[in-house]
Amino acid sequence: MRYLIPAAGVGRRMRGALGGLPKCMIEIAGEPLIVRLLRQIRSIDPAADVHVVLGYRREVVIPALGDATVILNPLFDVTGMDTSLWFARQTFDQPLMVVHADLVLSDPLASVLLTSELPTSMAYDGSIRNTGDINIAVEAGRVARFDETLDDFNGVYAGVFKLSQHAALTFARTLDRQIRGGLHDPKAYYFHVVRALVEEYGIEIGALDIAGNDWQEIDRPDDVVAAKARFEREGPAVPSARATFAAPAGHTDWAMNTNHDPAGESLERETANACAAVARTERA
Repeated sequence: MRYLIPAAGVGRRMRGALGGLPKCMIEIAGEPLIVRLLRQIRSIDPAADVHVVLGYRREVVIPALGDATVILNPLFDVTGMDTSLWFARQTFDQPLMVVHADLVLSDPLASVLLTSELPTSMAYDGSIRNTGDINIAVEAGRVARFDETLDDFNGVYAGVFKLSQHAALTFARTLDRQIRGGLHDPKAYYFHVVRALVEEYGIEIGALDIAGNDWQEIDRPDDVVAAKARFEREGPAVPSARATFAAPAGHTDWAMNTNHDPAGESLERETANACAAVARTERA
């Protein structure tokens, strides 16, 4: 199975509590979040094909990733989640599970989510109902609506979704069309993509309610406190192998997955060159 972990963000809602550390490197129960997640994936799926989107302080994260493929969102400080997924769009050519890097999952819950037989699904917690969160509305066991402005919903989104090959390809095409269209909020989420899967393409997304299981999303400093209290009973960290960067020839600091996508390759080269020019200007 292929897994995609978006971990590029700055974590502004932490309000400087991390001293510049990326959120995915917060230690809970002796393990950085990203190390914990990779351990869980590899223990369940030893042949896992893991891709990680990085941006902010990537040099801190890379040594923890083992043999995962690294993809760079060079616009991490001015864009949002869907842009990170767009830079990783070439990974959407087969069945794919996306797991947000700021999650802490218990080992039993990780096992349930990562071994789900549903071809396309999203996880939510029906015991958490806060207006203004990213929520999911469920009808007949399927995702009907997905947004942060819902008045009628069944629970909070848990940051894990799985796509069949057809759903993954459709997701990538829809996201690419939206971003290339230009009328796009640079810090947008992927609400519009899920809406299109359900409403335009009729793709059934199973809704997995994880209420009653141990998990925590890390968005704010108090989330760290809650996660440490919940998971402190667990054992020490498991060492991780040194990461390797999967980058095309001529590129040493970012991976550009653009096979059979000349237009995308050109756009990403231009983006990388622009970022490098900005960096040179700032150093001058």
